[in-house]
Amino acid sequence: MNITKILLLLSSGLFLSCTNDTKITGNIDYLGDAHLILEQIPVHYKYAPLQQDTIEVDENGNFNFSINIDTGEIRLLSIGDNNYPLYLTPYNTLNIQIERSAFPKNVSIEGYEDNWDNRYSDYLASISEIERQIPLEEEKIKTAQENKLLELSQEKYNLAEEYLNGSPLDDYYFKAIGEHLVFSVRAIEYYQRFLESYDADSARTAVFEEADSLNFFTIESLRAQRAGIRDFSHYYARTFEIYDSVKAAYGMDLSEYDIKQVAYEELNEKRVQVLDHMKSRDALAHASMYLVAERIGEQGLEIARPSYEAYLNEFSDYQEYTDFLTYFYEEMKTVSPGQPAVPFSLPDIAGSIHKMDDYLGKFVLLDFWAGWCQPCLDEFSYMKQIYQDYSRDELEIIGISNEVDSLLWVQDVNRLELPWIQLYGGKGFEEETFKAYKGGGIPFYILVDPNGNIARYNDIRPSFNFTEVLDSLLQEHQKQFNQ
Repeated sequence: MNITKILLLLSSGLFLSCTNDTKITGNIDYLGDAHLILEQIPVHYKYAPLQQDTIEVDENGNFNFSINIDTGEIRLLSIGDNNYPLYLTPYNTLNIQIERSAFPKNVSIEGYEDNWDNRYSDYLASISEIERQIPLEEEKIKTAQENKLLELSQEKYNLAEEYLNGSPLDDYYFKAIGEHLVFSVRAIEYYQRFLESYDADSARTAVFEEADSLNFFTIESLRAQRAGIRDFSHYYARTFEIYDSVKAAYGMDLSEYDIKQVAYEELNEKRVQVLDHMKSRDALAHASMYLVAERIGEQGLEIARPSYEAYLNEFSDYQEYTDFLTYFYEEMKTVSPGQPAVPFSLPDIAGSIHKMDDYLGKFVLLDFWAGWCQPCLDEFSYMKQIYQDYSRDELEIIGISNEVDSLLWVQDVNRLELPWIQLYGGKGFEEETFKAYKGGGIPFYILVDPNGNIARYNDIRPSFNFTEVLDSLLQEHQKQFNQ
């Protein structure tokens, strides 16, 4: 191609049309040790890979970042645990001014077609008092006390409609609706537990009627929810008193995770009833994907396989969803029982490095925990007894912290007087070993056998079934050793 043709192409813009770069520029008054992160909203909130870009900030707080965008979409600008939604479009430039102490409030943006940043800031200001009151009212609902929880959550979605509905940030209107409906469903579980004459069937019908009137079961709404249909279907299943029945049958106050394991099929039967309310095939594909992913993540692959394969067949035309489920299913294969344990190299409080291979020849319980996780702390009294009951030739326990702040970790280890090995991973749920095991929440337990292979994957609890499981495995291991 000669220079004349190249110049003609450049002048016509044809060479420039191959990129859809969106520019993000601006200034933040203070960042410190934190990072300015741009996050893409994943197809699944817990199990899908998270795409993040770090925006470099110079010593004066200035930043200039480019990203390729094919169509208008929301991405999250994050600092620590707080985030702010940006609506990005191809070829556009957003100039952003951030006041760190107020973030995510008081963010100013130039480059929008309308004053969406002001509308979002006004929305955050309008719900500030509501957000403060909701947790207080939420505690009251757990004992069926008189409360204003549903009135407050309804007021919140009305404000979201006023400020954001019809704008590119209307996901936050749908999010507020979803939050309100989840509260409505949760109320049924608690009210029927404490109020003798409460009619749970009528209450469930009323919630579905309200959800229909608010277009909750549409694809636009479901995509806006942080956890898709998961939270609504989860709490709907709980309204059938399955949790109370399991606790009564076992005669003990089981953790939620243990109940979900013991009564999974009964709970799942109720969850899938929600699918009958989907308004379109798009909504059905999205909601079904979430339920299948939960099954893959919470049950063994042999149990999950039929529903997984059925989804791939029925919704083969939804490639984004089938690609994700295939990825997740194959990832879970790598941490299924019989697979090699994930190697690690982590420090203890003294700075000594521990590796997984150091503990071959015995069973090892890996306990992922953090000081802010009350269910983690609730297990420690049982773990202390287990640690006394078995010799170090039989069992070692290794705690791996998901605490972000190493100083808090040290304080917690000393305060709690935990006698087993404590290692620091840090980084919250981004801790490498936790991520490699596909952990979705804590407490999270992996039992490794003496050969260094995974024996049990997060289906054991010190307070519930661990002793029974370990005794059986020790007997089996001893038989193999004697042969």
